[in-house]
Amino acid sequence: MKSQSFMRAFWRHSIGRQLALGFALSTLTLLLGYGFVIYKQQQDELYRSVTDRAISFARSLSISGTSWVLASDLVGLQELVHGFVKVSDMRRAYFLSPQGEVLASTSPNEIGFFVTDPISREMLSSDAKDRLVLADQHNLVDVAYPVIYSGNRLGWVRVELSRDNANAHLEQLTRNWLEFALLTVLIVVLVALFLARRLTQGLRHLMFIATEIERGEDGRRSDVGRADEIGILARHLDRMLDAIKAQKEQLRASEAKYRFLADNISDVIWVFNLENLHWEYVSPSVVKLTGYSVEAMQARSMEQMLTSASWMIATRLIEERSRIFLGDVKDDHVYSDEMEIVCRNGSVVWAEITTHFTRNERGEMILLGVSRDISERKKAEEQIRNLAFYDALTQLPNRRLLLDRFGLVMSSCKRNKRYAALMFMDLDNFKPLNDEYGHDAGDLLLIEVAKRIAACVREVDTVARFGGDEFVVILNGLDSDYAASMTHAGTVAEKVLHSLAEPYRLALEGNANVVEHRCTASIGMVLFNQESSSEEELLRLADHAMYQAKELGRNQVSILNALDAQ
Repeated sequence: MKSQSFMRAFWRHSIGRQLALGFALSTLTLLLGYGFVIYKQQQDELYRSVTDRAISFARSLSISGTSWVLASDLVGLQELVHGFVKVSDMRRAYFLSPQGEVLASTSPNEIGFFVTDPISREMLSSDAKDRLVLADQHNLVDVAYPVIYSGNRLGWVRVELSRDNANAHLEQLTRNWLEFALLTVLIVVLVALFLARRLTQGLRHLMFIATEIERGEDGRRSDVGRADEIGILARHLDRMLDAIKAQKEQLRASEAKYRFLADNISDVIWVFNLENLHWEYVSPSVVKLTGYSVEAMQARSMEQMLTSASWMIATRLIEERSRIFLGDVKDDHVYSDEMEIVCRNGSVVWAEITTHFTRNERGEMILLGVSRDISERKKAEEQIRNLAFYDALTQLPNRRLLLDRFGLVMSSCKRNKRYAALMFMDLDNFKPLNDEYGHDAGDLLLIEVAKRIAACVREVDTVARFGGDEFVVILNGLDSDYAASMTHAGTVAEKVLHSLAEPYRLALEGNANVVEHRCTASIGMVLFNQESSSEEELLRLADHAMYQAKELGRNQVSILNALDAQ
């Protein structure tokens, strides 16, 4: 009774004693409860860590040992397994055949023996394709991992790790925690009376500030003008709030900068989800490239964005590269291609598209891309090609392209058993025009001559400027009959001859008058088929026939048979 009265008097008569005893009991209870939770969490984590290590070692041995098993190199397999001997907590690791024979082990004296214990027999009979935890005990974890290659089971890997270190760590943790709990209770009892009068006021102020900040008043600060821990905490909280506010400003500035770059860069940045086939992001610069807004572009499919030819190529490339990416082939998965993009107005632009295969935060396979307009580069390439194969003045094929097409015609004669004709022509009255009016007049005449010759032949025929005032015409696929082919070729030659003989009206730049000029041509023609000589020989014969036409008085057609000339 006296003890109970004493406790009641001790508890009731002093707020400081109540605070001290209440804090002591509460702190001890909380620390013991929290310590138990921490202990269980640490135990679970340490045990799981040992299990994960065992699984990792088993998987590593399974993957690394597959090639040794396939090569039947047990020595190399043993060296691989023996490398795990010095691993901490390792009790045993060994490689089993499908029949249970120990092929390699960290204990070499086990090699060659068969495992017969019930756990091993159950493991060997299992058709599992992933790890098996055979034993999960207080002091031991035993993990098995199948060795599979191309669907065939090559054996099993077993790894046994002890948990001695984990248990020792838990025991030390328990001792440290009990010591800490007792010390904490003592300190709480000592400081409880001192803090009784001041702590509540300071904490209430901090709670008030926290509530205001939570409501969005991020300009409020919590410094209470004290030098104790509450004052220090308040000032640290103020600095933390200042730092958070500064970081928010920096983040907004950074977002604004990158948004400005994405909005104003000429290249189009985009992200395409290959699993749901939707655009996850398209930069606003798409408007400059295609004329579509971001929303309109995201509503369109990739097929609608590309021409049909480019879409076929893109489909094949995405399929091939997706397989490479999913196959985990060592590759940077970055590619560059040229595609035709359809614009809103129906026009088509060439774009260089750089893509990178990766996964988003949800694990879905996506395509990161940058599209750049290369239409001007394509035009430049086309101009370079024209300079290489076409005459700059008349836009007719030049000598290089003529010889290339000549070879195709020769091949066609051999394939179709038809005749073809080669006309070599030279203008008869060209030099006086140049001498009197200059080269500009001569250029205008050559351009008009090219147009008239082209108007006299078919699209399948070739008209080329051979050089100077010399032109060459190849009549392709005439007839299988020699006489009919000769008649056809002669008709075309006469048509060209009459067309070129018509007067030319040349409007010279800077000259108010139109110059009228008459100019004829001398044409040498050679008929040939699959039995004819080479291209060089046929050109020589046609040139020779042309000079015969000049000797006969010009403005004529002279015909040679290539077969007779051989």
